[in-house]
Amino acid sequence: MRSRSETSDDAVLFEEDLAPTWQRFAECARNAGSVDFFPARGESVRDAKAVCAVCPVRDECLDFALRMKVAHGVWGGLSERERRTVRRERHRGPA
Repeated sequence: MRSRSETSDDAVLFEEDLAPTWQRFAECARNAGSVDFFPARGESVRDAKAVCAVCPVRDECLDFALRMKVAHGVWGGLSERERRTVRRERHRGPA
């Protein structure tokens, strides 16, 4: 059974979120320093997304970023704006 706790902003924090094992397999870790996964506003996210496209843990990364409401950077192949859109769509539910 997963140990969980609620955070103040309704994000659910699981024990494995403190040190997610999927991060060991993330392509961004292999490309740290050569690709900017936290570009400034208006800068391109193309290179980061290209790395994410071949990442074996892309889905886990995106799930983590959505659940934790990560506001900065490219996570799971999506930019900040794209993740906000996904969260809004999930919040609305089916049309």
